[in-house]
Amino acid sequence: MKSTLKDDVSVTSCDVSTSNAFTNEENNSNISRCQPQSNSDEPTVPDGRWGWVVTFASFMHNFLVDGLTYSFGIFFNAFLEHFGESKGKTQMLGSVISGYYLLIGPLVSILERRYKCRKTAIVGSVIASLGLFLSTFSPNLNVMVLLYGIVGGTGFGLLYGPCILIVSYYFNKRRALATGIAVCGSGIGGFVFAPLSATLLEVYGWKGALWIISAIVLNGVVFAALYRPIQHEPVQRTEPNTQPKFPKGDNKLKSLCALLCSYSSGTSRLFSPAFFVHLVSCFLVSAGFYIPFNFLPTFALDKGISAFEGAFLISIIGIFNTIFRVVIGVVSDRSWLDCFHVNGFVLIVGGVATFLIPYYTSFGVLAAYSAVFGSTIGVFVPLRSIILIELRGVNNLSTGFGLLTMCIGASVMIGSPVAGLLSDMTGDLDVTFYLSGSTITLGGILCLPLRRILRWEQKKQERRTLESTKL
Repeated sequence: MKSTLKDDVSVTSCDVSTSNAFTNEENNSNISRCQPQSNSDEPTVPDGRWGWVVTFASFMHNFLVDGLTYSFGIFFNAFLEHFGESKGKTQMLGSVISGYYLLIGPLVSILERRYKCRKTAIVGSVIASLGLFLSTFSPNLNVMVLLYGIVGGTGFGLLYGPCILIVSYYFNKRRALATGIAVCGSGIGGFVFAPLSATLLEVYGWKGALWIISAIVLNGVVFAALYRPIQHEPVQRTEPNTQPKFPKGDNKLKSLCALLCSYSSGTSRLFSPAFFVHLVSCFLVSAGFYIPFNFLPTFALDKGISAFEGAFLISIIGIFNTIFRVVIGVVSDRSWLDCFHVNGFVLIVGGVATFLIPYYTSFGVLAAYSAVFGSTIGVFVPLRSIILIELRGVNNLSTGFGLLTMCIGASVMIGSPVAGLLSDMTGDLDVTFYLSGSTITLGGILCLPLRRILRWEQKKQERRTLESTKL
């Protein structure tokens, strides 16, 4: 679908109405398995022009959000020493900020519909920067978790949701490529922030380092200003008896409640066996996702590897994360590639490699592992939303992405603290990697049958349509 984006496009909508959209693979063999068919109800998108400016802004927001969260392991020992708490409790800092910005996904989806991507992301940048700055004045770890984790995580959530959704709204045929480029900011962020954090930590201490990083995060306001929404006529769908009646004049209350009702109605239409399996798979993978980021630098120190080399392991993850996000963005638009199987097999390889970390004793082997794990992330992250679109259609992206990120956020908040608790109980870090490797591998295994489940759902839907036509 082709159209042009005019320069005088008005600020209207990042809205996406909720409708069910299945792809028909048998009748459209020339269309990529990872690129869903367009639905006639979906808005026309420009596939380029200002979309590439939006992609760059999204890239920078991913750079800021994941660059900081991926580098938490660099600060872990400093936080451990300053607050004097256990490893499990100290890990809550990293897990809360990493998980909370995903956990509030449904709330962000509602706010994004009401206030659009640009305003939501601007407010998120300000809140995240403020939370990071104020956290340096925390008298204890509990206050630090509140300011660094909850306040900072809320800001990152308001920033992250729009930066992913806006790219999908601007592209259709090249959606996978644009998404791959945008989320490359995550890998570049990990590559840059790891050595930057190590240097700032050494020169200014953890408080001074966070002051500087909070100022860097504030630049997200500038990039959010580039989120110029697309002008289109939103699809109106009336749901009988789903919206309550209000007294005249209560416009704001009416608007908010109508939005909540619409979101609730859209959520109920999302669930299907394939979507549920995808949620469980992402939950398991995410439980182990941040454990290598948070514990690998400390594990390297225990093996006699320098702090700089430990930080460089995170940078290696970032390099390969970036490379494979570009690769998957290019090849996932091809008709011969099945994103379900690719996602599953790559996760299994990454999970097994993570499970074996305790047997890696040299920097060279750990560097090789970092390359494998970075490649795994580079495939998994962009395919999450692409798989979601194929399962439930682009019209359901906003609602579905909110639920998916909430599920992932809850998992992330559990994973690292549980790993830290197990490490405190056993006295070593090996168990943390056993946990991470097991959950990532199991998540990959669950992803493999998704194609068969989706075909079964499509055939079931076709039978229902045929029966209703006969009636």
